[in-house]
Order: sequence, then structure tokens, then C-alpha cells
Amino acid sequence: MPKKRASEHGLKPGKKAKRRVRVSQQRQLSIPKDFYLALGLTDEAVMEFTGTEIIIRPATFEEVDFSADILQDLIAQGLSGQELLQEFKKIKAHIPTALQALEQETMAQPVIQGSLDDYLDALEDDEEDE
Repeated sequence: MPKKRASEHGLKPGKKAKRRVRVSQQRQLSIPKDFYLALGLTDEAVMEFTGTEIIIRPATFEEVDFSADILQDLIAQGLSGQELLQEFKKIKAHIPTALQALEQETMAQPVIQGSLDDYLDALEDDEEDE
């Protein structure tokens, strides 16, 4: 069986690697160069908190297409022909603005203070009060 060769960044394909890194007083950490290169990171990454660990992944930009959902809704409203086409174009043109507003609203939310469990419990309490 052939040996797996280390790639240009020094990591073996399919093998896990682990490094201990320092976290600064500003909560910053440095990603080891070989990890950075292996993941093809650029100027952004996505961090996910699983409840017990943080996972860092390359940021990918997904193109979100709501066309099928929009058409389904418009057809359910009884639109067809040119009327359907005009309304579809109108709604589709508003999507970037709506996504930008959603992003701004999300970024305006308070930063989690304390533990994530306490924050999630507080959210559940708020939902019960409604």
C-alpha cells in the first residue's frame, strides 16, 4: 500500500493534525501557517461554536437563489403570464436590499455575555413570554 505523502503545506491528506496556540488578551489567535495553507484560507473564515469546541472553516460565499420559492408563492396567489413575470422581477430585485437589512439587523444584536447556555436560556424565556 503506497504511503500518503505530505502535501506542499506539510499536512498529510486525510490525517488530523493538532497544535496548541496562544490566545492574546484581545482574544486573538494565530492559525498555524500549514493549517492556513491547507484550508486555502484568505481574509475571512467562519467560526462555529458547537457547545464544546470552536470549528474554523474557510468562508464560502453561497449564491442564494429564492426563485423557486418566489414563483411558487406568486403562482399560489393566482398570478400567471406577464403579471407573474413582472411581479417576479420586482420581488427578485428587492432581495439584495432585504438581505443587507437582515445582515445589519443581525449585527446590531447584542453580543453574548456570559455563557452560551445562559444566553440560549434567556432566549427561550423571552419566547415563552410572547
